[in-house]
Amino acid sequence: MMSEVIEVRSPSNLKVIGTVKRMSKDEVRGEIEEAYKGFEIISKMPLYKRTSILRKVSEILDRERERLARLLAMEAGKPIKDARVEVLRASRLFRQAADEAAIVLEGKNYRVDAYEYPPGNENRIVISTREPLGVVTAILPFNFPINSFAHKVAPAIAVGNSVVVKPSINTPLSAIEMRKILIESGLPESAVRVVTGYSSEIGDEIINHPLVSLITLTGSTQTGLSIASRAVSLGKRIIMELGGSDPIIVLEDANIDRASSIAVRARFEYAGQNCNAGKRIIVREEIVDKFTKAFYEKVKSLKIGDPLDETTDVGPVINMESVEKLSSVVEDAKIKGGKVDFVNKGPEGGYFFPLTVISNANLDMLALKTEVFGPVAPIVSVKSDEEAVSIANSTEYGLQSAIFTNDVNRALKISRELKFGAVIINDSTRLRWDSLPFGGFKKSGIGREGVRDTMLEMTENKLIAITLL
Repeated sequence: MMSEVIEVRSPSNLKVIGTVKRMSKDEVRGEIEEAYKGFEIISKMPLYKRTSILRKVSEILDRERERLARLLAMEAGKPIKDARVEVLRASRLFRQAADEAAIVLEGKNYRVDAYEYPPGNENRIVISTREPLGVVTAILPFNFPINSFAHKVAPAIAVGNSVVVKPSINTPLSAIEMRKILIESGLPESAVRVVTGYSSEIGDEIINHPLVSLITLTGSTQTGLSIASRAVSLGKRIIMELGGSDPIIVLEDANIDRASSIAVRARFEYAGQNCNAGKRIIVREEIVDKFTKAFYEKVKSLKIGDPLDETTDVGPVINMESVEKLSSVVEDAKIKGGKVDFVNKGPEGGYFFPLTVISNANLDMLALKTEVFGPVAPIVSVKSDEEAVSIANSTEYGLQSAIFTNDVNRALKISRELKFGAVIINDSTRLRWDSLPFGGFKKSGIGREGVRDTMLEMTENKLIAITLL
């Protein structure tokens, strides 16, 4: 008999911190049908009312920041100081969606009298409007359960869509709390629904249901492309923010102290479980020894431990499956000639994985070929800028990249060769502006996230032509 509830355990100590309902397909179907009723309500709601709700959400998130940050730290294993930043970003994102909705939705007036065909254009007025799609399914990752909720839900509500949110089974409590805040802010209860359960049991319903118009997912490339192919075959819109194996290129004229400090943070923040973490470190051979030494020292200084401890820099990974995958990556590196050092180990009793550095890394290793979602840092030495670019571009991913150098002209030349959605010069691959386009080349994504881009993806452009009689 199927269990009616799913226990949510903290990855830092494996204690149960809550339970959620294990929904059936029939229950999920009912939630989608309820969301369509919500769409019929909010799509007719004046824009000022929707934006007022979004601003109220922002206010409540500011008020409840500490409580939500603590929940996030316990549920996701995110250090409390980073969890506070995530809640702050979510608050600002709801406010940005409210501020920018009127700009995105204002439409256009086309001068069709500029065209000879079709005849009679001098007597026509043609305008365009942007209209909501309907029900949006938002599939969230475990690593940013609050901010990803905001990235998907705020733009959807702003333009008049309703949303069915499917959080990760590892971090569902944050999504439930976010929904409560939206309802408290005045959103009709039917306009945002949260479905909980195992994807293998309810996934088909949230993808295939005919009332679902768009699916937005942040997750692995394998999962995203599988869902995308099914969704497109059913005529649904998609936004897919997928995997990344973001390179950090350090040239011989770089400031080693700055580059190593930023690289350590980019790799090990949230135990390396970020899609745009700096996952491959590519260093010119002239400075690789000095850089590696500086990198080691900074990794040693990080504190691994309880996410609720104010001094913790790195917490656990999300689950045992992640620990096992990381262990296989490390063993693969040892077999293929890498020098593996467990530089900094965490406490017992949770899903802590040691902060690991692989020097003498090479392209045969899984650490350089796949997306490694955890605190493992491969460092590879290169003899030329061309070799650095070749290694950077060698994976199927193309999310973000970074270059460290004092020669901006050189960096710009290299940036033209890098096949990534963003090239960050002298800063972290982790840089992201929530209102600007975010996404990648190749198998790192389909479409772009970012407040304006998401609103555009979540609306249809409709032409209205008037012939004057």
